Amino acid sequence: MKYLYQLNNESLKILIEQQLYLKNWFVRQDDIVNRKDKICYSERFNLLKNRATELQYSFSDTEIVSWLDTLTTMYYVFNNITDQHIKDNIVILQEYCIPFSNKRADYLLVLDNQILIVEFSFQKIGYEFQYETKLQQAIGYKELLSNLLPKEIDIGTYTFLLEAEEDKNRKIIKIIGTEQLANNAKIDMLAQYIEHFFNKSTQYAYNSLNKLE
Repeated sequence: MKYLYQLNNESLKILIEQQLYLKNWFVRQDDIVNRKDKICYSERFNLLKNRATELQYSFSDTEIVSWLDTLTTMYYVFNNITDQHIKDNIVILQEYCIPFSNKRADYLLVLDNQILIVEFSFQKIGYEFQYETKLQQAIGYKELLSNLLPKEIDIGTYTFLLEAEEDKNRKIIKIIGTEQLANNAKIDMLAQYIEHFFNKSTQYAYNSLNKLE
């Protein structure tokens, strides 16, 4: 397998808190090139750049900004997951290279015989990735993987529309009438979806027997 990072909940936490120092990172409403220019000499930027280079990834410097955005988002998603079994056992593959193709999925979440493909869209905040494009990509990745993997493996998709959390002047953007950041509700929804997706088969046989009564 080829990927940028293979993580679990604990190693994701270490990466964000102790290596990349992203707990106070915000998605900024600015052109992606401008954002890249402002951080391209930082330690966190070069840590990811050096890792991708060592792994012989094809990437642009602007992609590194998106990796910082999505890693931080996934960190908060897993903070919101309450199911300890999922948190203890899930495998997180960032920038997974799909075999026999030139395609890379933003994230694969893998647990038991289930895979959830998570794609991030950055519509309206300086990126070129539109929601509909990323949605179709996720569906295409599912089709590719389903043709490569045993039919017993359950593959799902989720597309996350990431919004700006601060403006160009680093002023925090909050939801009108609340103190929440723009992505908070979506982060919580993805956490809930992950719990639902990986628990949907729990006690399936027993519950099906109950329905026969």
